[in-house]
Amino acid sequence: MSGLIAHGRRLLHGPAFTALLERYGVDVRRFWVLVDLFETLGARQEVVGLGNEYSMRGLMYIWFILSAIGSFLAAAAGAAPGVYLAGFLALTIFQLGVLLLPEIAESLVNPVDGLILAHLPVDGATWSGAKLAHLTKIVVYAVTGLNAVPALVGLALSHDAAAMRLAYPLLHLLVALGGGLVFALLCCSLFGWLVRIVPVRRLKAAAALVQVLPMLVIFGFNMGRVVWESVADWAAAIRPPASWLAAVEAVPGGLATILAPLTAVVATAAVIFGLRAFSRDHLIRVAGLMSAGGARRRTRWRWVPGSWMARLAGGQTGRAGYEYLGATMVRDWQFRRNMALNLPGVIVGFIALLVAGRDASPFGPHFAFAHFLPHVFGLAVILVCAFLAYGNDHKGAWCFATAPDSATGPFARGIHAALSLLLIVVPHAGWLLLLAWSWGVRDAVLFAAFSTAVAFLYLGLSLRLIEGVPFGKQTPPTRSSMLFGVMVLYAVGLAVGVGMQYLLFRSVAAVVVATLAAGLGAYLVTRLTLTGFAARMLASLRPDVPGALFSAAQDDAA
Repeated sequence: MSGLIAHGRRLLHGPAFTALLERYGVDVRRFWVLVDLFETLGARQEVVGLGNEYSMRGLMYIWFILSAIGSFLAAAAGAAPGVYLAGFLALTIFQLGVLLLPEIAESLVNPVDGLILAHLPVDGATWSGAKLAHLTKIVVYAVTGLNAVPALVGLALSHDAAAMRLAYPLLHLLVALGGGLVFALLCCSLFGWLVRIVPVRRLKAAAALVQVLPMLVIFGFNMGRVVWESVADWAAAIRPPASWLAAVEAVPGGLATILAPLTAVVATAAVIFGLRAFSRDHLIRVAGLMSAGGARRRTRWRWVPGSWMARLAGGQTGRAGYEYLGATMVRDWQFRRNMALNLPGVIVGFIALLVAGRDASPFGPHFAFAHFLPHVFGLAVILVCAFLAYGNDHKGAWCFATAPDSATGPFARGIHAALSLLLIVVPHAGWLLLLAWSWGVRDAVLFAAFSTAVAFLYLGLSLRLIEGVPFGKQTPPTRSSMLFGVMVLYAVGLAVGVGMQYLLFRSVAAVVVATLAAGLGAYLVTRLTLTGFAARMLASLRPDVPGALFSAAQDDAA
């Protein structure tokens, strides 16, 4: 494999590819400098993404194993060659959608690497070409990992001709690679149109919304099937005139002959004009993106006034933590990107549990899906706290070092208050009204109180995951592996907690005692973890002063 990669690199640095780049106005020397730069940024996680070679090789090995299992099962089931090829092509495009949409948003919309190059005379063609080369590498890795083994297994399928059997592996790889490249260009054109159409101040929000699309496809498949059946029934009710149907049937090949050229024209126009829109003035709009929002001030609607929060969190320093978290978590690119990739599943699961469990009270004799609701809130708290310490503008965290050491305790309480309000208090107040209508006031209030206490216990434990000042660190490459261990512990706690709840909710008195115990545990755990959180913030700001590690925590405890 390494020899093949080295040979490919020699070909790309050869005179033929160099002449092709120069023909389209690309500065070859700066082109390769940018390609190496993007690879280095990806490997060091300075620009978060999967585009570094180490990550893609690991994914490719996993795809080799999974695609081999799937291809052997399909061949054993006697799949037709056309269905077999279409299935793996659809799988490749879907996996590329999961990979490319966040990567393209990181590459084309996130302005961090654009600012790195702001002082260099890099033209738009060179910058765009380097970015497209970076994305093409991802397509090659994904297509190879998902289709190398299935292409060879395709020799065992029942082909109509012997020549087709011999040519199938090459045909399979070419179709998969072509489909992957066209899909990558369509994704680039989508973000190109976003850059052209969406106002600059809304561009980050639009890019984050686009990244949620693959997750919505996964979790909304059953809902989409219901919608499709409804549309089909509606279409059958308004069947077009018989003359129209006769005209379509008169065309050789029927409706497919009409739709295929139309689809090709639309796709070609989207790719061409989208890429033109992207490559022409993207660098200018990146500069506008960074300065967006300064000329227009908007009044934010506050759930809780800052004066109340100052009293709750311990003065104006606590209010500063509350305001800082509320303002930054909706603006920081990396945090919004991480939440867009992780929270849609939690939100869809919460809605599904709420709909499925509204008719069965947890105090009933049978098991109710509502027992999972407190732990869904806990999962949301874990995901938010796991990524809260990492931000896009982490180099600006030095300004917190100018504050006195004693300010970290109230600042930590302000952050805890903001998380409590956003993730626990407001959601519970919302669904309490819905469940009170279905279960009755007594059952809904008791269950909401129990769920709130459990969610606060989750929040107290999850404060251990915040490794410093929120949004004040660069995301480390090992964060995903650490989060996997946390998810294993969460799964164990979920199983134990739901089982205990099924037994506790047979008695109202047991539920009241369990709620008080969970609330007391949440209070004690939060006091300990808030002290540690303040100490970690101070340590991240003053790593060269060992004695300052626990000074703020001790002052606060005193």
